[in-house]
Amino acid sequence: MALIRTAFWGSLFVIATFAFTVLFEHGPVDYFASAKMEKDTLSELFGKKVERKGDGSHKLP
Repeated sequence: MALIRTAFWGSLFVIATFAFTVLFEHGPVDYFASAKMEKDTLSELFGKKVERKGDGSHKLP
């Protein structure tokens, strides 16, 4: 039961933090469009795969 309660409060904290961030950065005007824009930014940030340039040192001669 404690796991369910912790998951509930954790998800509520994440949702409230997202809502406050959108309100603080974009203001109350056109809130839902700003929330969609912020959600797209977060999905780009976390959905990207990190690409590293190979310098050739990992290849055997």
